[in-house]
Amino acid sequence: MTSRRVGADVALFAVLLGLLLTWTIGTPLFASPDEPAHLYKAYGTAHGQATGTPISEELSNIRRFDVPEEMGQSPGAMCWIFQPEVPVSCETPGRSPAGVSTAAVYPPFWYGVVGGGARLLDQDTSQRAYRAIGAALCAALIAAAIAVARRSPAGRTTPLLLLGLAPMTLFLSGSVNPNGFEVAGFLLLWTLCLHASHERAPTRLGGLLVGGVAAMLLLSRFASAIWLLAGAVVMAVVLGVAGVRRFLVRPFLVPALGITGAAVIVLLGWSRYAGAEAEDPRLATDASTWDVVQASWERTPEYLRQMIGILGWLDTRLPWFVYLLFALVTVVAIAGAALSREPRLMVATALVAAGVIVVPIAVNVVTARSAGLIWQGRYTLPLFAMLSVLGMLGWQRWLDRQPAETGRRVSIGFGVVVASCFVVAEIAAFWQMLRRFSVGASGKVWLDEPLPWRPSVAPLTLIAINAVAVVVFTALVLFCAWRPVLGADTGPPTRDRAEPESAG
Repeated sequence: MTSRRVGADVALFAVLLGLLLTWTIGTPLFASPDEPAHLYKAYGTAHGQATGTPISEELSNIRRFDVPEEMGQSPGAMCWIFQPEVPVSCETPGRSPAGVSTAAVYPPFWYGVVGGGARLLDQDTSQRAYRAIGAALCAALIAAAIAVARRSPAGRTTPLLLLGLAPMTLFLSGSVNPNGFEVAGFLLLWTLCLHASHERAPTRLGGLLVGGVAAMLLLSRFASAIWLLAGAVVMAVVLGVAGVRRFLVRPFLVPALGITGAAVIVLLGWSRYAGAEAEDPRLATDASTWDVVQASWERTPEYLRQMIGILGWLDTRLPWFVYLLFALVTVVAIAGAALSREPRLMVATALVAAGVIVVPIAVNVVTARSAGLIWQGRYTLPLFAMLSVLGMLGWQRWLDRQPAETGRRVSIGFGVVVASCFVVAEIAAFWQMLRRFSVGASGKVWLDEPLPWRPSVAPLTLIAINAVAVVVFTALVLFCAWRPVLGADTGPPTRDRAEPESAG
């Protein structure tokens, strides 16, 4: 039985990696947000250039890394960046000077792993290699999250984790950008919370897992500190006083707080050493706090669309039904919390839903006078992914109150609806991404030859591979969730044991 479960986990990882690699191949070089900056930072970190060299008359966070000329962008890349109707074919041959990065002062963990991996493979000038390594890291974290979720008491609701894999998550995971790694890491951290009621959760192993994942995230993205604090508050609400007390024990707290605290100290030390500052006089505004709040509120619908997916350099909108399908799955997740009839779970879900709206506004208020309204919708993805876990908890509470046959039917129907929404949305998003770069966002839909631009694999072939990969991946998620429901799991059920009031 153990070997079968491990085999399913490995299969999930392999298929998911294949899916992400279709995004890696289909996305033109430097077509992801700030990809040049992250690429040069990763190369520099792997070659001992911690923060690069300051550039006179530039902001302190914009620095130069010594990178090979072959890693430069096309000198005409701006002809299609921010121009959704212009295909990539407008680029002129050649390379622009390489090495200038706006990510120079960012925490180094992710950059060291990706850049170090590329250097170890002797592919440290290949942008595709950096992308593939980043995709492998994300695939491993997401597969681990699914494995953790399906072994929890809420395992039969695991398909709801697909909510965290919005097109923007997959797009970022297949490019040189630590944002995808951050979302995948938080998805794993949130799923660990599904085992909070297990008798071994408040132990040294539990503390090591929580502290290790938290440290990894803190040392990769500054914004991770916001989501760690938010997650701690939300889980405290879910667990209640009795549940929180279970974790106030030395075996759990020493490794959890010790590792996390050490990461915070390292992050503060790094920030001081690197001179990290959230300042950009070019974008700063002297608008009143109320004006900033109002402007941020008016941008909220756009932030939400960006969160689900406005690809490229925020210039590639997806078909309208993609946003609708993810809105539907979001409603399903929130409905689970409502059906649970557990006040703490409903309050926690309301806090997360409100946070998706309020946190961007709050951050813009803080940064307006120094760096302007800096928020982008993709930054909210780690918090948004938490809705999937809260929805899983809610649906499991409701299913536990139903007759066995009703629970089986609802579990299967629930999974089919969520999985169908995910598959249709992912394929449509990938197709539109290829369309935008090949012929322009409003160009022909059937991407047959001739094309102004095409990736190394013909678009229609790549779409077919992507479709097969996403269908197989989703089928594996469903199968893993349904094994106990369908009676295929002949071993003893995996159930966490705890007092009802401390379940979380």
